[in-house]
Amino acid sequence: MKKTIKLAVVAALALGATSAFATNGDSLIGLGAKSRAMGGTGVAHFNGAESATSNPALITKSVGTNITFGGTVFDADVEVKRSNASVGGAYVSDSQTSQADTSVIPYIAITHEIGDGFYVGLSMYGSAGMGTDWRNQDMTLGTSMATSDVGLYAMRSNLMLMKFSVPLAYTTNNFSIGIAPVLMYGALDINYNTFVKNSDGSLVNDSVTNSLMKKSIGSGSSTDYGMGYELGLAYELSDLGLTVGAKYQSAIEMEYRDQISDAAGAFGYGTNTNNGGMAAYSDKLEQPEEYGFGIDWTKGDISVTADYKRINWGDAEGYKDFGWENQDVYAIGAEYRLDSLSLRIGYNYAKNPVKNNTSDEYVNGQNQNTHGDTMNLFNHAMFPAITERHYTIGAGYQFNEKISLDLAVTYATSDDVTVQTRTVGTGDITVSNDQLAGSANLNFAF
Repeated sequence: MKKTIKLAVVAALALGATSAFATNGDSLIGLGAKSRAMGGTGVAHFNGAESATSNPALITKSVGTNITFGGTVFDADVEVKRSNASVGGAYVSDSQTSQADTSVIPYIAITHEIGDGFYVGLSMYGSAGMGTDWRNQDMTLGTSMATSDVGLYAMRSNLMLMKFSVPLAYTTNNFSIGIAPVLMYGALDINYNTFVKNSDGSLVNDSVTNSLMKKSIGSGSSTDYGMGYELGLAYELSDLGLTVGAKYQSAIEMEYRDQISDAAGAFGYGTNTNNGGMAAYSDKLEQPEEYGFGIDWTKGDISVTADYKRINWGDAEGYKDFGWENQDVYAIGAEYRLDSLSLRIGYNYAKNPVKNNTSDEYVNGQNQNTHGDTMNLFNHAMFPAITERHYTIGAGYQFNEKISLDLAVTYATSDDVTVQTRTVGTGDITVSNDQLAGSANLNFAF
């Protein structure tokens, strides 16, 4: 077991280099291969050791000791199209695809039956993340530049979140309750290029190269740890083949030094606040609280399950500052078992939580188009969490009494989202975020 834990930690470190995914906001729809194959469900449906990360109360359905480990390979296709952007006095339209495309997300979960109705578990997994990379592009600020520039300031962003939890559960008379203390590790890196300006706002020209001088905003990745907890309930109506479940996940406070504040500060936020300037952004990026409910019907070889989840982005520090809204998530899944083979399918839907922030209002003498356009650029170019629909399919195979394998494929897509970013030099941008992911878990029972 010690070797398995060490491998999971190494995989977690590898995750930090390639975080480019986003599903329900910046959170994965599901964590293990079984859950992901069934639309991200798991609040009421028992998924073996995976239930340690979907509803801690359900680990009471485990027998003996169970270990599952594996992960997800995630490929995101984020495209930005620009329109109504002025380059050298002419309006141009162009598009680019983010270079941050493939991510590897580790997963491990362990459950153990103690006896007398008590169960314990351990899990380590990548839970959320997001990022884009436009380093092959430069910025356009109303100056004469190549029309192939999409005008995204050579932005690159990378948010990675890893969770460690220790669920403890108890069951009696078909009722189960579970609690899981959670330790979260997070890393955030925001960088982009901009032009050097004089005190009067004019651009600085390099006398040697006779070109505009540029500077890089960003000082490398910042990390933080946060604590939280998860609660789970489950009740089984065995005569009907029904299980109902509920889960609560607390908010977790995270703060990434010199990331959001530096990025926003370069656009003028946090300066001159007594004379019409906008207030500074903090470096807090709190992972929001969630609660969910689920129902599962299992009879013979068939299971059908459905979950509802509420993610409170609009109440979380950092996300609410950028105009994110609370999100309702609906998921459904089904499983058909044929001897050693299991077939799974699912669907997950959640409305895009990232709103268009542009308005025609004035606050403290500041035109909110400038404020809203800046938030739109940050949200949709660096953190495009706009994906809404997820189609999932998968299978499991039982090799013998102790070893099994689960596989899942997830395809996610979004409608194109157009927002105004004209006052920050990029015109209007239209963003899409489509994703393809493959998951695999190897399971051991003792």
